[in-house]
Amino acid sequence: MVRMTSGVVAKNDVELRNVLGDTIGNPDQMRQKVEDRIRKKGRDFHKAKTGSVVAFKVTFRDFSPVGSNIWFKLYGPPSDRDVDLIGSVIQSWYVMGRLGAYNSSNLQLANTSMEYNPLYDADKGFNVMPSSFHDVGDVEFQDNWGRVWVDIGTSDYFALDVLLNCLTVLSSEYLGIQQVVFGGRSMGDWEEGMKNPEDGYKSFKI
Repeated sequence: MVRMTSGVVAKNDVELRNVLGDTIGNPDQMRQKVEDRIRKKGRDFHKAKTGSVVAFKVTFRDFSPVGSNIWFKLYGPPSDRDVDLIGSVIQSWYVMGRLGAYNSSNLQLANTSMEYNPLYDADKGFNVMPSSFHDVGDVEFQDNWGRVWVDIGTSDYFALDVLLNCLTVLSSEYLGIQQVVFGGRSMGDWEEGMKNPEDGYKSFKI
């Protein structure tokens, strides 16, 4: 979905304005123009903050929360900066999970108004059944595909929503993600055992 309304974004982005031309005001034509440009230019087409103006696609392929890969498809091979950005997001997500952050049994403030000085029951939070993210592998890239193996353990599934929220902003503001796939044994031309940087392999150690 193209993230723009009535040309407001295009007004402040010269390249985007040139791409859209006279389609501003017609969402379907605007979307088609942007997608056509991305197919032609790949990751060279960015917003001012170097992100993508198109939302990434999310799919699930036999995803097991206790042991599966999460795949990331970029618009082109990642720079070292891109690898560090995605790796840092995954690392932070994992650390929060190890500390029990993704536990829906203790969401005392989620639907509470802060206007009425809510009370937090610390004893309840202390005594709730803990949840914990079990394990994560290193983030690996071959060309424009990346992956990370995860075992979210007893963490609740909203851990995946948290990750996708983070990746959405990362994609739109900084590097541009084309697709996220939960599960699946292989994507693109992924070659198991390929570790040579000269062949397009990069990694971020968690």
